[in-house]
Amino acid sequence: MNSMKAFFQRVLCADNNPYFRHFVGWFLTDVGCEVAAVATASEALSLIRQRPDGYDLLIVADWLPDMDGLQLLQTVNSMGYAGRIVITAPHLSLEQRAAYESLRASSILITPIGYSELMRILEPGPRVRSAEHQINEKGATSSHSSRDCSAP
Repeated sequence: MNSMKAFFQRVLCADNNPYFRHFVGWFLTDVGCEVAAVATASEALSLIRQRPDGYDLLIVADWLPDMDGLQLLQTVNSMGYAGRIVITAPHLSLEQRAAYESLRASSILITPIGYSELMRILEPGPRVRSAEHQINEKGATSSHSSRDCSAP
């Protein structure tokens, strides 16, 4: 599908939606990433404990069945995780966004997301902190970056 060499080689996706996990896993594997996809925070934490330096990128849902994304990031940070963290959610308040940014979230993607958003989080350099998806009058989804920032 894509001959681009992924900047992030090892990705851990924690999301309770099996379709989203499949989409992320299929797409990122196709661009050269090694992807582990899990449905719960406890599974994600177990994998991180097994391989503390094993993941360059975490893609984490705001809500997981056993723990919310904020709690997961607090735990991951206390374990010394140093890679990039991307949060996905259907919506977040300004307070939630600020809390994620304080916990080193490098990007916040409002779902649903597509290939272009996944490609953007794989790019080196300045990172998109927040991407909004808006429905236009005809129902098509489009996205735009609300701000850029440099790596933490």
